[in-house]
This record gives sequence, structure tokens and C-alpha cells, in this order.
Amino acid sequence: MGNVVLRTRVLLPVILAVALLSSACVGFSEPRGWAEPVFDGNTVYVFVDRDEFAAVTLDEFGGQALWVFKGDETETEIDLEAVYGPPLFAGDHIILAGFSGEMVALDLEGRYVLGRGSWHRSDVEGSIVGGATLAGDRFAFGTTDQRLYVRGVIDGAGVGPWPTDGLVLDGEVWSQPVVVGNVLYVGTMAGKLYAFDLETGEELWDRPFDADGAIADLAHIGDGVLFVPTLRGRVWLVDAATGAALGDPFEAEGWVWTRPAIRDGVAYFGDFEDLVYAWDMETGRTLWTYEAGNKVKAQGVIIGETLIVGDEGGTVHFVDVATGLRRNAVKLDGAGKIRAGLVEKEGFAWILGTEGRLYRADPETLQVFEREVRGLP
Repeated sequence: MGNVVLRTRVLLPVILAVALLSSACVGFSEPRGWAEPVFDGNTVYVFVDRDEFAAVTLDEFGGQALWVFKGDETETEIDLEAVYGPPLFAGDHIILAGFSGEMVALDLEGRYVLGRGSWHRSDVEGSIVGGATLAGDRFAFGTTDQRLYVRGVIDGAGVGPWPTDGLVLDGEVWSQPVVVGNVLYVGTMAGKLYAFDLETGEELWDRPFDADGAIADLAHIGDGVLFVPTLRGRVWLVDAATGAALGDPFEAEGWVWTRPAIRDGVAYFGDFEDLVYAWDMETGRTLWTYEAGNKVKAQGVIIGETLIVGDEGGTVHFVDVATGLRRNAVKLDGAGKIRAGLVEKEGFAWILGTEGRLYRADPETLQVFEREVRGLP
């Protein structure tokens, strides 16, 4: 069905994948950052440039910036370098975790005010690639120094029984950790998937799950199932309680570094060989394959009967969910690459490119328009 493409896949060793991905092909040599927009009512929080973070009130024509945080304009210079994960909203503060390994807590007006709950820390080893995950009064993140950290939201300091200098794992951590209830899941670039008790720090499985490929992303898709993509093209479903594989893996044509969109037991996701798949997770069948024409890193969204997905060439694709046929494709001039996940709000898909420009995709008209942010410095 749809645009089925048969290709010969070359499986690269994990060490080669890491070497390539650490270079300019994903922007880590000159970090740009990618983090999806976060909505709170009519306000959207976006990274408009590397480590410049803005709150924007949306209106009919675009949006007005309420404030913009720049680390180098604070009294204590803060260099996040770039941010690859979402902001964390913890009570009266917003926590940002930077690629530099630095972290900062702002107030809800985007201010860094010492003595009023704000804090800044730079006491971790390695770079933060996948971003942090909120877990009640704690947050968790991993680094390229093969360490997993659990910190307190009040001051960013270590919390027992987790070691302040991080728990050493097998492999660098590029994926954002996943927290479900009181369990913390994290994958590594050595292909190991761990489950920890958040309170005690103890491993919950007899041994880490071996995905046989670098894990650069991770998702909990409900019903106690983890979606585990790898840079060898294999995608696993793993029982969150036991760490056992639920059937054979899906075999993609290229690296899979994305979370899926899910509907009715079907996972929709892309790969680095420019393909998008509809995978029936119960039967293991591939329902259709769609050719995007460029790498697909960003998580897509399903609105009505349309899957909306962006690619690294800056094109937004509208794909029929049932057939995998293209309904339309719109090239976004000036957007940069689409690497952050798309977000659904009020029947539209919202897209933030690596150039910090915000777009809204309409599944009814199959068109995409920029929502210009006014008032930026």
C-alpha cells in the first residue's frame, strides 16, 4: 500500500553511529538544540535560538513575546549552549537543562532571581542531550559521560539515595528518561535499557534489556509497554514490568531516533532513510510505508484521519492514516530542520524548526503558515 520502497540497509556498528552522530550531521559539533513547543492555555513556550527561551501569547496573526530569557544577560552568566529537551514546569519555576551540562531554574516570568527560588548548577559530567524528565519533586537526566542523575527541583542538588556525581551506566545517555509511576527508565547508546526504583535507586530487572543497537530515544506508550527504537533500525516493544521483549523487533530501513504517534494499536514513526511506517504492533505487520524524501527525526501527530510529520529538509507532510498516501507536502522556507516533535493543539499541528520559527499546520486545508512571534529582541 502507499509508497512502498524496498531498499538495502547497511547496518553500521554502534561505534560508527556514535562517531557520525557526534558530528555536524545532528548539530552537536555546533549545538543548535531542538525542543518541541509547550503550551499552557494561550501561551506557548519556545526556544527561539539555541538557549534563548521565550514565552509567547498567541493571537489571530501570530504571537507577542511576553519575555525572553538569555543566560548571558544574567548577573551570573549562564551558558546552556543549546537545549535539546522540553522545559520542566515545577511549581512556580521553570527548569532548563542545557547541552553544556548547566541547569537553571527561572520564575514564571522568565527571571533568574537568586534568593527567590531560582538556582543555577553546573556540577554534572558530560553533555545533556535528551533533556530532563520531571518526577514529582525530582527530575532525572542522563549525560554523554555515561551518567544518570536524579536531582531535586528545589535547588537542583542531589537527592538520596542517588549519587550526587551520577550513577554510572553502560553507555552514553542521549535519550530523555521516562518516568512511569515510581519507576525510572533510561536507555543508553550501548543499547542497554534500565529500570530503576525512583525512591531507592535499585534496579528492578534482573539485567538491563539489550536492544542490540544504540538507544537515542524512548517512549512509554501505555499498557505497561515501552517503545524502544535503535540506531540499528530495530524497534522493540518491551514489557515495562519485566524488561522482556514483547515479540520480534520491527526492522526499519535506517536509524530510528524518534517517538511514535499511536492510534488503535498502530505505531507511526520515521527513520533516517526518509521513510515513515505504519506498524501494527499486535500482528507485527507493516501496514504501509511512506517516502518522505529526507530524514525523519521529529515525532509526528495524528489529527482526524491525517498523519502530519516533518522532515530534516524542512518539509511538512500530510499523510492519509489509512492508506499512507500523500495528501500534500509543504516546504517551509527559513524553518531550518524539523527535529523537535510536532505538538497538537485545538486541531492544528504546531511545528518549531531549528531556526526558532513557529508554524501551524492545518489538516483540513493541508497548508502550513508561519505564526510570527513579535517583540523578540
